[in-house]
Amino acid sequence: MTNQTFDIEKDNFVVRGQHSYLGGEIDIEKLHTVLGKSWLWIMLIVLSTNLTAYLVIRWTKPLFESYSDIKLNVKKDANFLGFLEINEEQNLNNISGEIELIKSKLFFDKVIKTLDLDISYYAVGNILEDEKYRSPPFKVEYTFLDNWVYDQQFTVAISNEDEFILGYPDHTQIPDQSCRFSQTIQNEHFALRLTMNLPLNEVDKDQLYSFKINSQNSLLLYLENNITVEPLNLTANTIRISFRDHNRYKARDLVSAIDTIYLTYTKEEKNKANQQKIDFLDDQLLLTQSKLQDYESYFESFTIRNKTTDIQTDLSNTIKAITVLDSQNVILEKKLTGIHQLQSNVGNQTGAPERLLQYSSYNEDINTTLSKLGDLVRERELLKISYHKNTFAVIKVDQEITLIQEQLESYLQAHEKELQSEQMVIGSKRMTLEKRLRTLPAQGTEFTSNQRNFSLYEEFLLTLMKLKADFQVAQAGTVTDFVILSAAVLPNSPVSPNRLIIYGLGVVSGLIFSFLFVGVRYTLHNKITSQAELERITSLPILGLVPEYHKGKMGLSKLIIDKNPKSPVSESLRSIRTNMEFLRISEGPKIISVTSTVSGEGKTFLAINLGGIISLSKQKVLLVDMDMRRPKIHLAFNNKPVNKGLSTILINKHSLKECLLHTNLENLDYLPAGPTPPNPSELLMGKEVDQLFKEMKQHYSTIILDTPPVGLVTDGILAMKKADIPIYIIRADYSRKDFVNTLNRLAKTDRFKNLSIILNSVQITSKRGYGYGYGKDYYE
Repeated sequence: MTNQTFDIEKDNFVVRGQHSYLGGEIDIEKLHTVLGKSWLWIMLIVLSTNLTAYLVIRWTKPLFESYSDIKLNVKKDANFLGFLEINEEQNLNNISGEIELIKSKLFFDKVIKTLDLDISYYAVGNILEDEKYRSPPFKVEYTFLDNWVYDQQFTVAISNEDEFILGYPDHTQIPDQSCRFSQTIQNEHFALRLTMNLPLNEVDKDQLYSFKINSQNSLLLYLENNITVEPLNLTANTIRISFRDHNRYKARDLVSAIDTIYLTYTKEEKNKANQQKIDFLDDQLLLTQSKLQDYESYFESFTIRNKTTDIQTDLSNTIKAITVLDSQNVILEKKLTGIHQLQSNVGNQTGAPERLLQYSSYNEDINTTLSKLGDLVRERELLKISYHKNTFAVIKVDQEITLIQEQLESYLQAHEKELQSEQMVIGSKRMTLEKRLRTLPAQGTEFTSNQRNFSLYEEFLLTLMKLKADFQVAQAGTVTDFVILSAAVLPNSPVSPNRLIIYGLGVVSGLIFSFLFVGVRYTLHNKITSQAELERITSLPILGLVPEYHKGKMGLSKLIIDKNPKSPVSESLRSIRTNMEFLRISEGPKIISVTSTVSGEGKTFLAINLGGIISLSKQKVLLVDMDMRRPKIHLAFNNKPVNKGLSTILINKHSLKECLLHTNLENLDYLPAGPTPPNPSELLMGKEVDQLFKEMKQHYSTIILDTPPVGLVTDGILAMKKADIPIYIIRADYSRKDFVNTLNRLAKTDRFKNLSIILNSVQITSKRGYGYGYGKDYYE
């Protein structure tokens, strides 16, 4: 054994591991195990995040930025009026006004017209598009367009210098059209013409192109989203105008155009204001707001009283509603008249079904019944030609006609009641509307007058507020001009995507996700993985650790120590055999029970091979299969199920000698479980068991009991009580931590003497002796 010390203290045998932890908070060995299982996932996570970073860079269009720096020359005319010079805060106000001016729609409209941005041309790729800003292969001219044509992508596939194929947007479902250059393409949606802009030898005929006719709103939004105007130095009155676009030439041209337009515009005098005007406007604003509040209170109470704010519209709607109700009432009267006529005609049908079928504007039941009645009348007329009227066939048809007529009469009565009910509803609605109509004109006169006054005051208020805002933004007596300090230049490298940052994010996110992944697996890992972890949750002694067996898969538990005597498994079992000698037990034959919590933890495998190891020390060993519910020991020795064994001995059907089977090891025999009895627990509780063990001790020095799992049945506990050395098997990375609760409970309540643990299926590592392993191949 490795990393273990043995203390004999009273009657307890204790194994203490020599492991250290980080303040008792993180289990290093458990973390090492989780990392060992997660390294492939960590590599995949890091690889995925870096691959994502690469794809982001690969398929993100580069974004270029061009800028120019401008110095504002502020002329301070206010000094001539006896005021102080403008300070830095006033400079900020001046610069802010110029910034808003540059970002206004007025400037954007001029930029659009100057650079002719109404049509955009692109080279279409599989994922990205490249705008052909300065050198499109063709030019588009148009005379009229439907509104839906704006901002739509049309494709152009150039066939030769004279022809091309025009593709329409997908949602239009218009098929592609073969067209010729320099000829007008005209339909109900647009009239446009394409002309070649480059020689054919400079155009890639395999390249698909597209164009888009931009709307004014989309261009304004494009400029607004991509322009940045910000102050550089308030003291020096400098600002920077920058623009970002995927085309470097377009970014530079837009900044240059803004500079030029701003230069022209600022030649006019601006920013003249007067503080007296602002004071006057404040007084007028207070008076106007007071008036408006009075009118708003009136409108609020009027709306609450009359449930409307538009008397004329309400009056018109009321008249229209009355007219509609009158029309509906006339229609209902016509329907009732038709029903009465139909009721009078139904009883008189003697040979004219066509006269019945003319009433076909009612509900489905009436129309269906009329159709049936007409068919029966025609059938009766035909029968009269061939039969006497008193014959059975004619009488039967007459009876059916009578039934149909009665059914039709009931349908007509029901429909008549429905129409009369609708008339009553219409009459009630009309009375309500007439009552409202009589009150509306009087209410409208006062409301209209107040509304007219409110509109005048509201318009006056908005005018005052706008004037005040204009005066506050502009500084009194200031005239501005500017000088271009740095003209717009063609950008050499893109500002986005930033390769270094994106790759760095890929690496960092990969590490973060890997850390989170390992942390989650560490938190969810509730299996016992190491001796140190086992020692932390139980005080019972640990006899030893059994490592993983690497000699191929094993479907059933088998004896392996004779085939691989130098294997780590064999060596670990020898160490366990030695450790058992330190236990204080009486001299003479001893009984060892081997159990576990559930099936699959390796108790049968360890019982067989532990017995084999002990037999190699010249001791007579007997393996007893006490799992009479699921016997397995005979399978380990490649024997078929036998019809005699422990169960038949306990019922006195066979003797021990008759049931013993020998193995290929000289000193190792085994007793099979025998046929499965209906009452295994009762058999193990009988006195026959004690007599059997007494007989076994006469012939064997060591008796190893392979018992059922104690977590499933009580048979194992009964066998453990009769053992000198009860051994509990814990399988690393298989047994849950709560399994140890069962073990601790057994140790506390049943007070088993020399109850010990073997940690099974431990992987071998370079740092800590026997680690865990085995895998599932050992067990069924």
